[in-house]
Amino acid sequence: MHLCQAHFDQDVHRKVRESLRKTSLFRGSARVAVGLSGGKDSATLLYVLKNLFSCRRDIELLAVIIDEGREGRAALERARALAERLQVPYLVKSLPEASLKKDLLEEGAQEMGADILATGHNLDDEALDIFISYLQGDVEGLFRLGRCGGQVPWIKPLRRIPGREIRLYAIAHGLCSLDSLSRAEDLQREAKRCLDGFDSRHPGTKYSLLRSLERVLALQEAGCKRPLPGGAKPLSADVK
Repeated sequence: MHLCQAHFDQDVHRKVRESLRKTSLFRGSARVAVGLSGGKDSATLLYVLKNLFSCRRDIELLAVIIDEGREGRAALERARALAERLQVPYLVKSLPEASLKKDLLEEGAQEMGADILATGHNLDDEALDIFISYLQGDVEGLFRLGRCGGQVPWIKPLRRIPGREIRLYAIAHGLCSLDSLSRAEDLQREAKRCLDGFDSRHPGTKYSLLRSLERVLALQEAGCKRPLPGGAKPLSADVK
C-alpha cells in the first residue's frame, strides 16, 4: 500500500489494537510495564501505547530500562529521554553477568507493581525465532515463544508489524536513532538473510510463519488427538 503519513499511522495503530484485543487483558484497569531498550522497536511501542491509551485513565504506562553498562550507555540515555518526554515513570535495572534480559524485565515489572509486561518484538523478530526453531527442530522453542511469561503476563503488541514499517514510524515521529545494528549470531544472521529473501520473493512468508506458530499452539491446547506419522506421540496439553 502507498499511504500518507496519517493513514500509515492509523494502519500501525490498528494492528497494535488488534494484537491488544486478542490478549483480553485490557477490559479493565491495568498497569503496563514496557521493556524500553532505547531502540526503535521499544520506543515505537511506548509511543503507540501512549497514543492509544491517552483517553483511558484506568491504564497506567510504566517503563523498565535495562542498564547494560558502558557499551549500552547511549541506549540507556535514549530510553530515559523518551520516558521523560512521554512522562512515563521508569525504573532502571542493571544487567548482571549471566542474567537474561527477559528475567530482569519481569523482575522490574513486578517491582513496579505492573499487571502486564510488553516488549517491542516485531513481525521480523517473531518470524525469525519461529524459523530458527523449525531449522533446529526445536519444538519446545515454539511452545516457549507462545507462552505469556511467568508471574507477569508478557505481550508483544508489535508482533504483526514488519520491521520496515516500525522503522518508518520511528523515523517519522523522531524515535529512531541511526546507530549500527547489534551483532547477530551466525545462525541468526544467515537465517535472517534467507527469511528476508523468501519474504521478498514470496510476500507474506513471515505472516505465514507467525500463523503456523498460532496453529501449533492451538493444537497443543486442544490436545492434538489425531495420530501423527511415524508413530510419534501426539502433543498433549501438559507439554512444558
